[in-house]
Amino acid sequence: MSPPSGAETAYHTDTPAAQALKPDLFLVECLAWGILRAHSIEEPPVPVRDLVEDTIPVFDNLTLLEMNLGLYRAAYRSCMDGSRVIVIDPTASPDVQREGIARELYVAFCRSARGAELAWPRRSQPRTHCDFFARCLLTPARWVQRACARNVPVEGLAARFGVSIELMARRLNEVNLPHTDHGDSESLANTMFSLEEPWRGRFLELVTAMVTSKEKAREHPSQKQVSTWLSASPGLYQDIRYLLNAWQSP
Repeated sequence: MSPPSGAETAYHTDTPAAQALKPDLFLVECLAWGILRAHSIEEPPVPVRDLVEDTIPVFDNLTLLEMNLGLYRAAYRSCMDGSRVIVIDPTASPDVQREGIARELYVAFCRSARGAELAWPRRSQPRTHCDFFARCLLTPARWVQRACARNVPVEGLAARFGVSIELMARRLNEVNLPHTDHGDSESLANTMFSLEEPWRGRFLELVTAMVTSKEKAREHPSQKQVSTWLSASPGLYQDIRYLLNAWQSP
């Protein structure tokens, strides 16, 4: 089985912690790709419910149950009779349900006999990588890169893959796609600066905090500086564009 395109760049920060996690994340992405290959799934949206109902051997005795969980949208549980279940909240939106099922599939794998046989990294702490696995399973890097070649906006990509805009924006950043066109960044920065106060100031405080990790800057950045930030980070660009579109929607 060949590894998915983009897997090696899925976690591309330079901190020591990020470097230490890279091998684990590569394996997690390969696992997601292997599951898709085992089910001959070749295009989005991934029929994630079918992965539970028509399982490969590693997911034997795994079933799906719809039940209101209160604080949780989805959860994995093993039963005393050896059966295993993924419980999802039927009141959640379809994209939240699909992400929850995908996330708990990873927990089920880590708790499986096969996971133990492979000495799977951090299998005793499946929540460490379950969100990343869900993104890899629902939005494989190779598919995302192919879809982006047609210049589809993030909202269209999210609809095509059946995921939330937030998940898709984060995945675009993970697979390290080419940076946003500078002209688009200038236009988005101009839209932000055209807002009336206090909303302009609040958006500027938000984007500054996202870039500098400071809760509140002493002074707002210039429009040119914001444009530079947006051009340098596809993830930031997608997040801010989504927030501005949501704010300006009637």
